[in-house]
Amino acid sequence: METSKTKELTNFLYTSHTDKGAVRANNEDSSGYVDSVNGHVFVVCDGCGGLPYGERASQTVVNSLKFFFTNYYYKDPIQAIRDAIDYAQNRLIEEGRQHPECQGMATTLVLVLIRYNKAYYAHIGDSRIYFFAKGQLKQITKDDSYVQTLVDSGKISADEAETHPRKNELIQVMGMTPAPTPHVCAQPLRPTDDEVILLCTDGLYNMMSRQDIHAILSRSGYIEDKGAELMRTALDNGGYDNITFQLIKFFNLENTTERTDQTPVNAIDADEAAAIKRTPVALAILSVLVIILGVLMYLKEAKKNAAAETNSAASAPSDQVAIYDVATRRDADSIAAIYGLQLSQVETITQPDGRMQMRIPVRKIHVVRFYDDLRTIERLYGVPKEKIKKVNGIKGDVLEPAREIIIPL
Repeated sequence: METSKTKELTNFLYTSHTDKGAVRANNEDSSGYVDSVNGHVFVVCDGCGGLPYGERASQTVVNSLKFFFTNYYYKDPIQAIRDAIDYAQNRLIEEGRQHPECQGMATTLVLVLIRYNKAYYAHIGDSRIYFFAKGQLKQITKDDSYVQTLVDSGKISADEAETHPRKNELIQVMGMTPAPTPHVCAQPLRPTDDEVILLCTDGLYNMMSRQDIHAILSRSGYIEDKGAELMRTALDNGGYDNITFQLIKFFNLENTTERTDQTPVNAIDADEAAAIKRTPVALAILSVLVIILGVLMYLKEAKKNAAAETNSAASAPSDQVAIYDVATRRDADSIAAIYGLQLSQVETITQPDGRMQMRIPVRKIHVVRFYDDLRTIERLYGVPKEKIKKVNGIKGDVLEPAREIIIPL
């Protein structure tokens, strides 16, 4: 059994569990999390049993999605999800072409992307996403299964589907040809305090009733304890399949404002604004409160982001270097001057094609996240933002997500 991984992030905690179960010889499930330039990404995949290399299929999809979300920034998170799934599908097919023994491998997929406290989601197959909100547990995905088509057509009931002999027959999965059509949300979830999102494979929900899941998530206590109890219950009930799930619990959202790529930090939702009595005095008070709240949120977020990254920044390898092509001595002098170094202190190399390069030690190469700005990076690394701008040739204050920023020593 894999140890629970619990991390505290900006406005949520998450815990991740996986176990091969009590019957299966190996674990074909995979899961992953990444804080990407597009937001916080959670993925759970279940390699299809009976097909070759299920564990390789699930891991390939998880790795491909993490790579895509980390390296390609989108203003539209829904389009980011669609293109990321398409990329992962192509990687899975290509893996089969390069390794004939892997042809036909397939996996299910559930994915959640959290950006500015909104949860966008998608799925393919019969792994599920549940949303525990206002004391109710709701399944927000619908299985891509033959039995689900019978339920949708009214031929059998949802209760009958649970024991139907063809329950495990899927009508689409990642890796199939033609490519599957992912189910991507039209609108994101907007969690509030103490609400929980559960991503899971069928190894969890087949081993326990919805009432069992509801009862565990309803109890007070830490998110990791609830995760441990979910796993323990599934194993105690037989553990006939691999069991993998992630729990995400939200907090400190009651008084936060929404942020989007087009909305300033101190904006409020239209429905909230409409609920406020529009008198001149009320609007004046609202404006002041919004400005104050926006400033407090910015400071709070910057502090948390800095705290979360301090260890990784401090432990960054000292041999990271910034590499510059130089054509003339004047170029070399200029680059050395930017870093406050003498030319004799800078390593120069001649490439086989005759190009001259300068290699200058730096603190870190920082990949810009979607919420980064120059002040955040300045606080994180203790380097004046003007020096960061000068070294990287940045003229304005806007940073493009996924860009690599050199942090000078």
